[in-house]
Amino acid sequence: MRADDQRVGLACEAFFFGYPLVCAVRQIIRIAHDGLGPIEPAGFNAFAHETDPPGPHSHFLHVSPDVLVSLAQVDLSPGPLVLHVPPTPGRYLVLEFYDVWLNVFAYLGTRVTGDDGGDILLLPPGTADAPGTADAPSTADASAHDRVVEAPSRVVSIIARFGYGGPADLPAVRALQDTLTLRPPDPGARRPEGPPDGSKRVCDDLRFWEELRTWLHAFPPPAAEGDYARRFEALGLLTDPSPYIDPDPRLAWSLRSGLRTGRDELERLAAAGRRAHQGWVGTLHEADYNLDRFGPGVLDDRHWEIPDRAQARIARAMAARRPLGIVHAYESTSACCSVDADGRHLTGAHSYLLRLPPPAVDAFWTVAMYDEPESYLVDNPLHRYAIDSRDDLVHAADGTVPILIQSDAPATETATDAGAAMPVNWLPAATGDFRLTLRMYLPGKEVLSGTYAPPPIHRLA
Repeated sequence: MRADDQRVGLACEAFFFGYPLVCAVRQIIRIAHDGLGPIEPAGFNAFAHETDPPGPHSHFLHVSPDVLVSLAQVDLSPGPLVLHVPPTPGRYLVLEFYDVWLNVFAYLGTRVTGDDGGDILLLPPGTADAPGTADAPSTADASAHDRVVEAPSRVVSIIARFGYGGPADLPAVRALQDTLTLRPPDPGARRPEGPPDGSKRVCDDLRFWEELRTWLHAFPPPAAEGDYARRFEALGLLTDPSPYIDPDPRLAWSLRSGLRTGRDELERLAAAGRRAHQGWVGTLHEADYNLDRFGPGVLDDRHWEIPDRAQARIARAMAARRPLGIVHAYESTSACCSVDADGRHLTGAHSYLLRLPPPAVDAFWTVAMYDEPESYLVDNPLHRYAIDSRDDLVHAADGTVPILIQSDAPATETATDAGAAMPVNWLPAATGDFRLTLRMYLPGKEVLSGTYAPPPIHRLA
């Protein structure tokens, strides 16, 4: 086998390894400078907010109608930051902390810290136990805050999700978002600059590799992955100055071929990995690739870890295909369904009944409606985009929540099941193909063990 051919396989392997890093840092830069959909840019070390109510005209695909999002792209190079979290009595809140390798390294909010809020000291990596360094907090500084979180990389992302109960709830959520802040303890701290980015010096089809080389140096992987990263020295990823500005033609061919192969394989694996149970595809273990970063709220538990690092790298690469990251199922999980009990695609030409046993949750659950293939919430006269456990729902005698799914408004919100009319909760459907998503926030033991599964959806007419 030619050395060039060997390097194609190595480049494919390096793509899977580096794809999450490149995706994460690209998104951090883009959100900081350009915003995300309707969320305005806020630069670094400040929160930007989703302020428009989620609906059919939202800029986000597959938008959650039950939470409002706030985003912060954080650069700790100038030093620590103080994160102020407002009290949220009676309201679900989670703050997810992502490093540049897409590991969720910490959670704050309802599950971890309750609803009292407080001030959290966010530290650069390596400073919590290094009192002799300039960035390390003094004992007084640390004790003045409710919690200390050490970041594993100097650039991280924070995603805050506030429980949202519909348009009437918008002013209350906006008030909470406005008091979610980041500030340096030292008012004279220098301005954050964000990740280094010199990728425009290379041609477009080698930009991925230049970004990976640059950010691999700026943000080294966890120590347990260090030896694996050194495998890619033959590709120039550990070389300085860049070998991609005026590349060796054979190396450039190997890198381009390996990138194409890696992308194709990732899409194949993503499609093959969607296994359905009674028509529903779940996300119970999608975030279990984190094997090294265990801050507040992240369980260092083998049940929530992929034991094989090679498989964990593949899972992390598949997670990088999602725009806003994913969380461990013990924080929230979901399941999607686009077929009925007989395997036929759900469509607005028919009506359906879902008799849902309410999942055990410590927060709330929702069943949302999306059109396909666009994945937007479905417009309807009631502006009802989901069935929400926080609403006054109809329950059947057996405790299930009967959900009537059809595009036209029923004459009365009843359905005929087993020859008898029964009250139902109507979820307006798209006129064409559609998909349902069941979201469960702070799911209970039955959900997390896989014992609970939503039932199939039955066509009525």
